[in-house]
Amino acid sequence: MLRCLALILIVLSVVHCHSSLRNEYIRSRIQTSMKKSTKDLVQTRHALPIKAGENSHAKDAELFFPPLPGQSNNDFHPQLRRLPTSNETLYYYSWHIHTYFFHENVNVTTRALAIRQEFMNYFNIEKCLGNCFMGGIFDNCTRMCVWDPVMGVDGPHPYGQWGVYLPNELLMDTLSWMSANHGEFEVLFHPNTGEMVGDHDSARRAMWIKQTVPLDLDFLRWLQCKWFGCSEGF
Repeated sequence: MLRCLALILIVLSVVHCHSSLRNEYIRSRIQTSMKKSTKDLVQTRHALPIKAGENSHAKDAELFFPPLPGQSNNDFHPQLRRLPTSNETLYYYSWHIHTYFFHENVNVTTRALAIRQEFMNYFNIEKCLGNCFMGGIFDNCTRMCVWDPVMGVDGPHPYGQWGVYLPNELLMDTLSWMSANHGEFEVLFHPNTGEMVGDHDSARRAMWIKQTVPLDLDFLRWLQCKWFGCSEGF
């Protein structure tokens, strides 16, 4: 009996010791956090959307790599020659929307394309024409439009999806509509800033409705190395 009591006391003392250390650790963390400014706790940066028709030095074509010989603006994301540092403004030129569906299933595909048609009807838009991709100085995008659905793997996209070119001014309207009408499908909203890896990365600038789809960001890194040279900033 005495041995049991002694064992219980030992266990209680160990638990009390761990509890005391934990409480001391928590108090230390709180005191440290109170001494830090918000800039020490999180890193933020200035992001600025480019409005349609706005004159801005950010629209200077010399800031970007030109298309390679034989490429149209549909073939690649316009890439900044020099990526802005965390202290510099990040310019948003436009957005893309991608709605994903399992293209090998006829019923699923039919439902996904029905949402696409409802989206087109609601916003009174048509299919993208010409080299419409990023807007502004880069191609002939002048208004929101949709591309043909893709039935399979396409770049970083792992399966079927239908996409939208979106001027900055319509982001809130389309985000509201998609949040209410995405149905069973995952939807990606990503900006076009001139750095395509970060634009598609949910840990950086991409936003998702419902849940994330595992995009092949390594493909985008490989593509940037192939076209523009490798850089740790990519």
